[in-house]
Amino acid sequence: MNEILKYLMTFATEILPVFLPGIIFFALRKKTSWKKFWLVLGLLLPAFIVFRSIQWLVDKNDLEMALEGLFFLALYVSGALIGNFFKTKKVLYVIAVSVIVLLLFFALKWIVYHDSGMQPFAEIVDEPLQDVELDLVQNADYEIEMIQEDAWWNDSRIIAIRERNDSVFYRAAYRMCSAENIDDEGYKHRVKPNIDSSQWVLLNSEKSLIAKSLKNSIEKYEQEYHSDLVWDGYSLNVLLKDYKRKTSRRLDLSNASILGMQGAMAIEKMMLDLMPPRETFTTLSYVEISKKCAEIEKALIQQQENKSDSANE
Repeated sequence: MNEILKYLMTFATEILPVFLPGIIFFALRKKTSWKKFWLVLGLLLPAFIVFRSIQWLVDKNDLEMALEGLFFLALYVSGALIGNFFKTKKVLYVIAVSVIVLLLFFALKWIVYHDSGMQPFAEIVDEPLQDVELDLVQNADYEIEMIQEDAWWNDSRIIAIRERNDSVFYRAAYRMCSAENIDDEGYKHRVKPNIDSSQWVLLNSEKSLIAKSLKNSIEKYEQEYHSDLVWDGYSLNVLLKDYKRKTSRRLDLSNASILGMQGAMAIEKMMLDLMPPRETFTTLSYVEISKKCAEIEKALIQQQENKSDSANE
């Protein structure tokens, strides 16, 4: 059944949008006084298809895509030939039926897309707090920590929020070229940055309200879904420790803004509103940081290779 629905979805999203305009434009061209207008409008789509087909063939040497373009051109011409048989009074019916059919197929597409094409975004982990963590409470009601990093861990911003007796505190830090361990085989292993060296600072009343809204949003966050895979981007990890309930919630919201995940983006925005600007920590551009971190990584790998060579001798 799913295979049939996928074929119908392909028909609705690829074939109908090419076939139906040919019918409509040329039916209107033949039976109305604006013949030249509808003729020019009717020739724009096939001209674009021909242009793209030539581009795929010449610039990208993609014969398969060029042939697909010719197939769409044939569909359009077929629609144009059929359009010449319609009378003007029937054109409105053609348009109405076409719109209804397209809406039905797009609704069908959404159903198939949602059921079989969507993947869960983010990772949500709820678990009880360990006794060791509860021993470090320091009379706090809850604590939130967020780490935002680029794909290569070169540019890391960390912030923690803690509420105690209705007062909200924060501490933030920045890590450039986050530490990595390189094992005996030369593979890198991530070392989580921390903010132990920063002092807690009292938030003003406005930002305290943002922090409390943030806690509520993290607690109520539900699984979102997306259809795209992002192989590069940035990572965003959130940890909420509720000391009163003795529970913790970890959220991996990486690439939320790239994928347009509204719930995750709202959490990210509140965290960034609480976090000091990046310029507070460094004046270096991301390009400059990338170059600097590449040099450090190269030196670490060379050092590891030298150790391996010495051990083999």
